[in-house]
Amino acid sequence: MFQMNNALQWIVSIALVLYVGYSLVKSGKEYSLYKKNSKAFLETHKDAVECRYGKWQCALLVVMTVACIAMALLAQHFTDDMAQILLYRVAYLCIAIVFAGLTLEMWMHRTIIFSEDGFFIGTQYYRYRMIVTLEKRKGIVKNIKVLFQNGDVIEVSQRIGEEIRVRFNEYKVKKKERKEKRRKH
Repeated sequence: MFQMNNALQWIVSIALVLYVGYSLVKSGKEYSLYKKNSKAFLETHKDAVECRYGKWQCALLVVMTVACIAMALLAQHFTDDMAQILLYRVAYLCIAIVFAGLTLEMWMHRTIIFSEDGFFIGTQYYRYRMIVTLEKRKGIVKNIKVLFQNGDVIEVSQRIGEEIRVRFNEYKVKKKERKEKRRKH
């Protein structure tokens, strides 16, 4: 392995930790906004149903985070070169920080709250009446893009997208029934 002087190791280590730390703080702020907005949404929409679709993925990410922290603490057992110990610890710590941020984002983007007239995902509420279409992406990852009248586009997992499609179609049927009822009166 190549040799790096001690000062350069510290500079690279600090830069990496700052970068992934910034990423975690950004994810944390978005998660905090999600918690605040979803709580307010649930309080104002008593008919709302909260669905979590990423529990096992989040659990796996938490396990990976803990494993990386353990590997950072036990890094001296992974190398004979004690000069490289700092780099090993920083690498494992950075990976743990990335996994922690991914856990927050996964929880936020795999939780959807459905109400009678729309759904809340991420940090925003979307109305069914604003949906233009739902498109299945081609390729390896079969996510679904939801296109809205105002130009917004969100991409969700196939499972969440299909659930949105089902509830959107139910909304359209109910809306049509209400229109027909009004015409008869």
